[in-house]
Amino acid sequence: MRKLTHALLAALTMLFAGPALADGPGDAGPDRAAAPVRAAPLQAAPANAQGRSGIIPLNGGELSLNVPAGYRFYSAEEAYAYLQRNRATAPSGTVFGLLARADANVRAPGTWATVVSYDAIGYVQPETASGLAAETFEADVRTARASQNRAFEGFATPPAFDTASPKLVWAERAAAPASQGPDLRYEQKTLGRHGVACLTSIGSADQMDEIAAAAGDLQAMLSFPEGRRHADFQPASDQVSAFNVPGLVTGVAATQSQALAETSGAGEGQSSVGGLAGWFPWIALGVAALAGVGYMAMRRRDDDDLDDDDDDDDNEDNKKKD
Repeated sequence: MRKLTHALLAALTMLFAGPALADGPGDAGPDRAAAPVRAAPLQAAPANAQGRSGIIPLNGGELSLNVPAGYRFYSAEEAYAYLQRNRATAPSGTVFGLLARADANVRAPGTWATVVSYDAIGYVQPETASGLAAETFEADVRTARASQNRAFEGFATPPAFDTASPKLVWAERAAAPASQGPDLRYEQKTLGRHGVACLTSIGSADQMDEIAAAAGDLQAMLSFPEGRRHADFQPASDQVSAFNVPGLVTGVAATQSQALAETSGAGEGQSSVGGLAGWFPWIALGVAALAGVGYMAMRRRDDDDLDDDDDDDDNEDNKKKD
């Protein structure tokens, strides 16, 4: 009997405790299931631009591009949009378009591509390439980039000039290491009779090997027709460029480069001369005052000499009268 009583009490306890434990002392609220936890939707990759391949004349036949099936060439508008997305400075001259592998989406983040451009700066003298070996050359590039408001973290590949082509190749780090976004700029410039054709590849440092491996294929696509090649230069009639070979790297003409060097080299000299700049008006005034005093003194001396001469004449006249 005692066991039966204990069993009934236990059953009653469970009967009343169940709802209390299930709902708690507060308001149970509406009888509605919790919303299921869903993963954030994946963003679809942007649709790729429409590109083309084959032989593409550029700049009225000044040069041409022969794009094989494994690559695509996109419009100048796509090239500028690509540069803007990647916060990269456009190359100087005329931008014609963008080159990329056929399987690459040029509108997707992280895609490296190559801007095709032409700079009609005239005939660049190849013998000036010796300036690339100057001890101050990298410092000159750093000064030039500062004046251009462009980041320069040093060369990933030092500039090298091939006289036979002739072409100039280099790569520079365009952002600090471990920074987000593209931080590599790989440049190839081919010299022509009237200007320079440029291939500017934008990517990241970890894509350097891939870009360098493709550089030869990209270079082979670009050519000058006969009569427009560097070897076709006519000294009697063609314009010689104000840019030398080092200037193709700095982006500064030879005369401008001299001015930049003098400005950057002034440094300490400017601190001493600049400190005297405020005194120049007073110095000039002092010089003018001294000149005035000297002039007055000379004039007074002349007047005294004239008076002496007059006195002498009077004395002579008096002597004659006597």
